[in-house]
Amino acid sequence: MKRRDFLNTLALLGSASLVPLEALGDEIKWDEEWDVLVVGSGFAGCAATCQAIEEGAKTLMIDKMPVLGGNSAINGGAFAVVNSSFQKARGVKDSYELYVKDILKAGLNLNRLDLVEVIAKNGNDAYEWTLKRGVYYRDALGQFGGHSVPRTIWPEINSGGKITIPLQEYAMKHGAVIRTRVILDDFIKDDSGKIIGAKVRENYDFDFNKSKDEADNKSGNVKFYKINGGIVMATGGFAYDIKFRQEVDNTITPDLGCTNHYGATAQALKVMMKNGAQTVDLKWIQLGPWGSPDEEGFGIAPVFAIPAFSYGVMVDARTGKRFVNELADRKIRSDAILKIHKNADGSLTHPVVICDSIGAMGTTKANVQRGVDKGVIRVFDNINDLAKFYGIPYEGLKKTIDDYTKYAHNGKDEEFNKPFFKFKDMVPDLTKPPFYAWRAIPKVHHTMGGVKIDVEARVYNTEDKPIAGLFAAGEAVGGPHGASRLGSCAIPDCIVFGRIAGKNAANLAKKEKKC
Repeated sequence: MKRRDFLNTLALLGSASLVPLEALGDEIKWDEEWDVLVVGSGFAGCAATCQAIEEGAKTLMIDKMPVLGGNSAINGGAFAVVNSSFQKARGVKDSYELYVKDILKAGLNLNRLDLVEVIAKNGNDAYEWTLKRGVYYRDALGQFGGHSVPRTIWPEINSGGKITIPLQEYAMKHGAVIRTRVILDDFIKDDSGKIIGAKVRENYDFDFNKSKDEADNKSGNVKFYKINGGIVMATGGFAYDIKFRQEVDNTITPDLGCTNHYGATAQALKVMMKNGAQTVDLKWIQLGPWGSPDEEGFGIAPVFAIPAFSYGVMVDARTGKRFVNELADRKIRSDAILKIHKNADGSLTHPVVICDSIGAMGTTKANVQRGVDKGVIRVFDNINDLAKFYGIPYEGLKKTIDDYTKYAHNGKDEEFNKPFFKFKDMVPDLTKPPFYAWRAIPKVHHTMGGVKIDVEARVYNTEDKPIAGLFAAGEAVGGPHGASRLGSCAIPDCIVFGRIAGKNAANLAKKEKKC
């Protein structure tokens, strides 16, 4: 079955199954009543919940998993902000226009410009908004691949959980209710097609066996929630849903590792599709070039990779030579790795990323030590030992190291035009020990596709009209990132549109109450 036929069939079948619920709209015995229902507890869900509460809405946030936060809780917490206090303190000149240009370039200009502009113009406000709600950021500024200037900041210990947890605590302190192990089964509509409620299952037991289809899991107790305002879908992407990935892009093979948590499936997306939601960009699935074959899941490598790529080199272990700009966008780097890492006999030779102590200073000492303890990061006193350990030809690696150090001191990369950013006025010198190294392999990381929204976070149907009462934000949405998301742009996307969705869902409840 062709991809388009598959998606159309799914939508049609799902729509047919809704008839009974729509017909029962006035007859359903509601178990609970809320102004706003937020589905998902990551960055977008937390932002929506906090904003809805601040608008005076009685708000419930649910998550199907036994713990809160989803992918947001396990990611590195990188947050790209334009004209932040961190940039100003370091004299970094930036602009919204340059930020938008970088995002569009990474996305192969397939991005929705109107959504990108909203993210760019409201990102710094989103950062300052989180500050006032208990999030603390360490004094650091980094430059991710694909960004023209350093503009990325981090919370404590490079953890997204240091953003989600304070926001969850803030929401509960101000009256929100948060529940785990609650899965959304369906929406309930009135005769006009407006979403007025949700069918859920409480006490849901997620099956952590990735070979099983979540649709077969019927656990939990059915409940009906009446929703006076709107439902915000902040349900994330589907990177861990191997079956659905294969349906939309069979080149993303099942053997590729994934950085996402187990609950990152297409279940919630399918609920929206069944209700006629229009989808965009489903075929664009991003690989993260900083995964490691020496650990499962997200792990520690991506956290260490940011400074390592900024100040160090990535070499082909068979030659010792660089083969790509280490700060190119994720798609370029991932494609480059996959192109060279397979040998003629089918075996794999993973590229090796190498940096000096300056690069290692770009993350916390605790993160470096975690990587060393896990055997993901290796530390060497000389390049010869490093070359022997990874089986890299010494002469080829030595020339690469010498050339790169010269480029760094001159401020110009003569091979790949990689930008150099001085860390505390120190220049990387890969001729001086200690040397930090790790093996790289792309892993499935982010799904660019999802439902179509407008700048007010309203979800659109297949007739290109808003679905009344339905909003979405974060990775559940398609459009902002085009073919490939620029690193550290997910958090501003989630928080900016999460706040918009939460506010508009709450305002809808206010409107309904006045009528």
